[in-house]
Amino acid sequence: MKQIIKHSWLMGMLLVVAAGEQAAGQVQAPAKDSATLATDTISLKIFEVKGTKPFLVQSVDRITLNVSESPVAAGSNAYDVIKRAPGVLADQNGTLSVRGKSVTVWIDGRPSNLSGEELNTLLQTMNGSSLDKVEIITHPSARYDAQGGAVINIKTIKGRSLGMNGIFTLGAGAGRFARYNSGLSLNYRTAKVNVYGSYDYGNNQVYIDNRSTRYLGTTTITENEYDKRRRNNNNFKLGLDYDINKTTSLGVLAKGYLNYRDREVVNNTAIGKPLQPDSLSNVATTGTASIFSPSVNLYFKKVLNKQGSEIAVNADYFYYRKSWEDHFITRFYDAPEKPYSHADTLSNRSPAHNKVYALAADYVYPAKWGRLEAGVKATRTTTDNDVLWENAVNGQWETDLGKTNHFIFKENISAAYVNYNQTFGKYNVQAGLRAEQTSTEGYSVTLQQKDKNSYLYLFPNLSVQYAASAKHVWGAGYKRNIMRYGFDYVNPFILYHSQYSYSQGNPYIKPQIDNSVELSYIYDNKISANLTYAHSGNSLQQVYRQDTASKLIISSYDNLSGADLLSLTVTSSTVIGNSSFINTVGAMYTSYKGSSGSTALDNQAYAAYLSSNYALKLSKQLSAEATGFYRSPIASGIFKMSSMFRLDLGISQTILQQRGSLKLSVSDVFNTQRAKYTVENYQNVNAAYNNKIETRFFNIIFNYKFGNQYVKAGKNRKTGIDDMRTRMGSN
Repeated sequence: MKQIIKHSWLMGMLLVVAAGEQAAGQVQAPAKDSATLATDTISLKIFEVKGTKPFLVQSVDRITLNVSESPVAAGSNAYDVIKRAPGVLADQNGTLSVRGKSVTVWIDGRPSNLSGEELNTLLQTMNGSSLDKVEIITHPSARYDAQGGAVINIKTIKGRSLGMNGIFTLGAGAGRFARYNSGLSLNYRTAKVNVYGSYDYGNNQVYIDNRSTRYLGTTTITENEYDKRRRNNNNFKLGLDYDINKTTSLGVLAKGYLNYRDREVVNNTAIGKPLQPDSLSNVATTGTASIFSPSVNLYFKKVLNKQGSEIAVNADYFYYRKSWEDHFITRFYDAPEKPYSHADTLSNRSPAHNKVYALAADYVYPAKWGRLEAGVKATRTTTDNDVLWENAVNGQWETDLGKTNHFIFKENISAAYVNYNQTFGKYNVQAGLRAEQTSTEGYSVTLQQKDKNSYLYLFPNLSVQYAASAKHVWGAGYKRNIMRYGFDYVNPFILYHSQYSYSQGNPYIKPQIDNSVELSYIYDNKISANLTYAHSGNSLQQVYRQDTASKLIISSYDNLSGADLLSLTVTSSTVIGNSSFINTVGAMYTSYKGSSGSTALDNQAYAAYLSSNYALKLSKQLSAEATGFYRSPIASGIFKMSSMFRLDLGISQTILQQRGSLKLSVSDVFNTQRAKYTVENYQNVNAAYNNKIETRFFNIIFNYKFGNQYVKAGKNRKTGIDDMRTRMGSN
């Protein structure tokens, strides 16, 4: 059965759905769906690129990318699509930020359930052909969890036909290795009941080529690591919405994913010039991992009166199970590169079992004097990681007590918020306040040690928009938010790369607190500008520490004393005949300060970036697109990052009487996207890194829509565990 799930997209056909058409005008007042992302968009002037359906639409508080209109996006992935948005950048680990603000990523109005490298992996394996649009909410209101300064919501394609409708996707591609994906989504609606479901399968294999050089006085340590990973990703969803009467509805949504990963890694390390024993080593790693993560959401919504007052209740349960196993064989060589001693054999088994319970209630009161929103939420999270390291000694496995650790982390968050929105002539004002009380407990079962923490923070939020005329729209805003560490950041277990390189969590880190101020301007629907200043206290960053005697470097996480970012982004659009141009120019100043013992950090730099999108309508059925991105060197935490460049090309042809489409694309045409960065004299670390993840692929994607084209799709429901899901996992 495992092989069937692992290798066959035909599992999607097992989804059974039934329903029909939604009765028009059923609810008395047009209330906001409690299941969707809270809509904070102000109905002022909208900036967009003109066309049948513009690729980019920008308002004063969000950016929307209509991905389904882009042939380049169809052959790309969600991660690269997001990075095409104005003001979105990635650091040396691929962590995304928007105008310097940390982000949380949601999918279809629900949490992505991942953070760090594992989140990036999910986004990189989501084929762009399954995406409808990406919303980047730059100034979310107090209704949103305080986690993260911006929200990125990825909306997948859904049918819109009366009665039965669906979308079938089939794709193939090749880089260094072949890849393919397929998917099926179905939606059917009656007058009171809507049942919907989907299944997506992806198989891909990529390489990761990491190279580094560390400088230790008069000697160097050079590491070259080649990592080949094969992934089989299964994502599923099944939901039911039921309208009890004209004012009351309820529903249930079950969704999740079952993903498998195999990897083979070869790490070669050389110390100085290979003239003596122990100067050369080779680490061969084989590993498997699987992640199973189902979740269930129950919601109830009641419209209370004709004015549209509404109450909504959401209850959520989320489970995350990770099975992880790696085997390492380390061989040592002398000067002629011949083995001179026996090989060391090491194994790591790292299962994880995480649970989240959440209950939230939201109330909306629209009135002539404004729109009032209020709500409460309680979240309880438990993560259980039991890491077992073993050494092979004389043919027997013995526990490595120095690396083994069983760690349980508990977190309880109680929140309440109030938000007010009102329009006064040409002005729109939105003000909100959110309070979050957090209690945490980290318990090392192995060491019988407990660390407890409790804190209360208030998060004010204010935005003002002014429509001076049809051509001039101004905006200003202030927001305070928190960036809680991913649960893997706080777990002190060790992740082994080689005998000279480890990764390890830090149970003593504190949450990062951000304060940001924004000014925005839109001119004549053609030019938009945004100026942002953000300050981070206890800036949460990846750091390195080094043991010179053992030549060991450990990657971990710590709080820098502060970080500042000043960003100016200008986006313009031009339409000439059948061609459209979207150009974004950005200028940034970043500064990071901190200290550890006798080591002081003062890393600052000015930077610029440029992104450009060119779309050409060759005929009614045929279109082409080119998109490029360049970023100059920039400072990020303790790292100095080198410049980056990328170019993508694509072409799209509609077929089968407009119901089908065939899209061809090549991503990263010149294979130039890579992360190059240095560390200069931080905790005795001086090093240079050159990391390359496979990014150049040739792709062909086929989409087919069946059924009629106008019924509403299943509700795009927000659940109560949005911020928790983005913090689970590491890879």
